[in-house]
Amino acid sequence: MFKQKVLYNTMAFTFNKSERLCSRNIIEKLFSKGSSGFTLFPFRFSWVETPLDSTNKVQVIFIAAKKRYPQASQRNRVKRNLRELYRLNKHLLYDSLLKNEKQYALMISYIAKDKIQHQEMVKVFNKCLIRLITEFEKADTNTIYSIDKIL
Repeated sequence: MFKQKVLYNTMAFTFNKSERLCSRNIIEKLFSKGSSGFTLFPFRFSWVETPLDSTNKVQVIFIAAKKRYPQASQRNRVKRNLRELYRLNKHLLYDSLLKNEKQYALMISYIAKDKIQHQEMVKVFNKCLIRLITEFEKADTNTIYSIDKIL
């Protein structure tokens, strides 16, 4: 069998342990000092700029509320779906952060009570990532302007 040449980075479609947010201190910081973020139903994104333990630009935590999903198996299924959505679309986020030296802790929450079709979730998740990228760019340009004002 012939091997096909892979044109994309194979690391772009993986989700390693180093990309998961596991630090209790950073998670507490995310909940206490994190940005208010934004909500596009059925997702809620919140983040904080912080130095991370790894070389990755972004570490992510996925949340499904126990109040909305009382059974652990339901919560685990929702989080598994969130991880898959992120894994397949994170290249958009990483491509935009290539020039940026900052590191971010990101929280993605699933806030819907009912099941939503996968195609709908993919569309909304991509919109969320694009909005997140614009928010990061806005924050980056604000720091540049504030530095210019100081100088």
